Amino acid sequence: MTQRATFSCTALLGTNKAGQLKPDADGYYTLVLGALDVYNSAGDFYPLETAKDIFKESSSLMRRIANGACRAEYGHPKKLPGMSDREFLSRILAIHEDKVCAHIKEVTIDYTSVKDKNGKPVIAIIGKVKPCGPYGQVLRESLDNKDENVCFSIRSLTRDIFDGKVNRKNLIQVICWDYVN
Repeated sequence: MTQRATFSCTALLGTNKAGQLKPDADGYYTLVLGALDVYNSAGDFYPLETAKDIFKESSSLMRRIANGACRAEYGHPKKLPGMSDREFLSRILAIHEDKVCAHIKEVTIDYTSVKDKNGKPVIAIIGKVKPCGPYGQVLRESLDNKDENVCFSIRSLTRDIFDGKVNRKNLIQVICWDYVN
């Protein structure tokens, strides 16, 4: 008797979603880039209260978006061997053209449309994202693959406060969102 185990993506099981995203007429996909007042996959909590000022017009993030200059990289920057903390911080703050995979045209904080697996509303960060740059085709292929879960992760500076149970990541500055595994 042959024994085998099969594992597959279950993210959309039990929903009426097909997993096929369609870009708008300008080629932008509407995607969830992140969430606030919810725990991330690492168990960290990003509170909305400390993030509010970052999503005001005067912030550097919103100026980049308004100027059409907010881009995503393929993968988060990594601290390379021999790189000082100052050099790494400098790298985090810069978007390198040779790593670009998308342009982020618009970001919206949505308080009602997205729910977690238990049906509880999630404060979602929704973005209009268009694949472009050296890694744009890689992102486009992932977005067009109905069986692939495309994920973005916030690239930010935070003030972390650990209370013995929860690591609260209070946002200080958002640089962008990167396409990650």
